[in-house]
Amino acid sequence: MHVNDANLRALVSSTRRAYDESAEAYVRTTATLDLFPGLDRELDRFFDALPGISVLDLGCGAGRDAEYLIGRGATVVAGDLSEELLRHTRGRCAVAGAVLCDLLALPLAAGVFDGVWACASLVHLPSGTHPHVFSEIHRVLAPGGVTAISLKEGDGEGWARSVRMPSPRWFSLRSPEAVIEELAAVGFVSAEVWPSGRGSWFVVEARKGHRPSHSSGLVPGRT
Repeated sequence: MHVNDANLRALVSSTRRAYDESAEAYVRTTATLDLFPGLDRELDRFFDALPGISVLDLGCGAGRDAEYLIGRGATVVAGDLSEELLRHTRGRCAVAGAVLCDLLALPLAAGVFDGVWACASLVHLPSGTHPHVFSEIHRVLAPGGVTAISLKEGDGEGWARSVRMPSPRWFSLRSPEAVIEELAAVGFVSAEVWPSGRGSWFVVEARKGHRPSHSSGLVPGRT
C-alpha cells in the first residue's frame, strides 16, 4: 500500500468501523489474559521497568491490559480508535481517562507519561507510518519513560481476517531489527527485543533518554 493521506484516511476509517461494528465479538475473543500466553509476564516486565505509575494504554481494546496494570498500581489513561471499545474499557476498570485517538496524531500533551503500552495496535497501520507513531510515543513520554510495543514478525502487509473478529483488518509484519533502528532514529536510547508466547509475535521495549544523546545506545537482543 502506498502511504499517502487519502489511503491512510481510508484505512483508519475502515479500521474504526471494523472495531465499532465487531466490538462484541472482539471483546469475547480477547477478554482474558489466559487467551494470550505470556502476556501477563510482558505486562509485569513493562510495569517493573516504569520510572513512575502514569501509563498510556495505546490501543486499549476492551480494557484487558489496562485492568491488569491498574491492579499492579498504575494510573492508566486508555486510548483507542473505537468508541465502542472505549465504552467497554470504561465499564470494565477505573481508568483515569479514556481518549478517542488515532495513533498517528495523539491528542495528548508532551512528556506526561511514565510508560506507553502498545499491544498489537501498530500492526494495523502500514509499516511506513510506524516511525511517525514511534515519534508520537516518544513525544508523550516523560524523560526516562518506557514503551513496550508488540508486533508480528515477518515480511509483507495487507488486509486479512483473523479468528478474533469477522471484519478484515490491516496487518503489517515487521523485522525486529528494523523496528529497533526506527526507534533509535526518533530518539529512544535503549531497546531490547523479547519473544512472546504467541507464535511470531515479539515485544520491543525502549526508553526515552533523560537528555539528548548523539549515540543510540541500543542493544538489540533476544532472551
